[in-house]
Amino acid sequence: MSRHHRHSNLLPMMRIGSHLPAWFWRPVGRLVVAFLTTFPPRHMRQWQLNYAVMTGHRPIWNTTRRAFGRWVENMMCSLQLDHWSEKKIRSRVILENPEGWAGVHRAFQEGGLVAALPHMGSWDLVGAFACLDGLPVSSVAEALPDGQFEYFRSLRERLGFRIFSVRYRGVYNKLADDLDEGRVICLVADRDFSRRGLPVHWDTPDGPRDQTMPPGPALLAQQGHRPLVGVVTWFGPRHRLHVLVTDLIHVGSGEQELVRASQQLADFFSRQISDHPLDWLMLQRFFRGVTA
Repeated sequence: MSRHHRHSNLLPMMRIGSHLPAWFWRPVGRLVVAFLTTFPPRHMRQWQLNYAVMTGHRPIWNTTRRAFGRWVENMMCSLQLDHWSEKKIRSRVILENPEGWAGVHRAFQEGGLVAALPHMGSWDLVGAFACLDGLPVSSVAEALPDGQFEYFRSLRERLGFRIFSVRYRGVYNKLADDLDEGRVICLVADRDFSRRGLPVHWDTPDGPRDQTMPPGPALLAQQGHRPLVGVVTWFGPRHRLHVLVTDLIHVGSGEQELVRASQQLADFFSRQISDHPLDWLMLQRFFRGVTA
């Protein structure tokens, strides 16, 4: 079967998945994850290596199973969010530091801000919560093939998001315009796909590692003269999403200010990933030389 044909089969599955009840998909998901954990594919093995770097030890079978149970939770949440009521969305989110969330509201009222998140928990659920809470979100998404990007974008737009494809040539300018409009620009920002981003030190149990982070969040904040904030999420008991927000980060002029702001994000991300490693959904190569 061709790769294109495999991709084209995913959209009908997504549509079906968006309507499956939790009493069905949760046990089925557990069975699938248990099988995959026993015979781990490459992306699962890569996650195990990333986990080992961030915790100092290899994950056992049950640890991997639990982590990918969170991945299933995140995926199904993304597919089904637009069917959820406002009450259900609000009830599923726990603000760990309400004063940090209040700071986000103050920054928004003064003209918008930039939020940077790692691949943790559910960025879609926290984005939907933000939209309901009067914080209109603009973001980017992977340009998935065969109508998948359009499908995911329509789901998010019904929740109040404004979504652009990462492959759109003018995406940075679109985000800058939305920031000028006073919206909240949310970007997943722990992995630098170009490997030519801003240099940072990433804390691990074996000492700091040299990494790079994408410049987009800090650069948008700097050029838009708006604050930057870090946000992390993780799943807790009863499938509720915990949200933690940093203090506002003000980015001054010059490249060193971009590096300083990105280092603050790296410190925050690495600390929270160490505290909640099961929720770090990094299935791709992240650390130099650590490849499945």
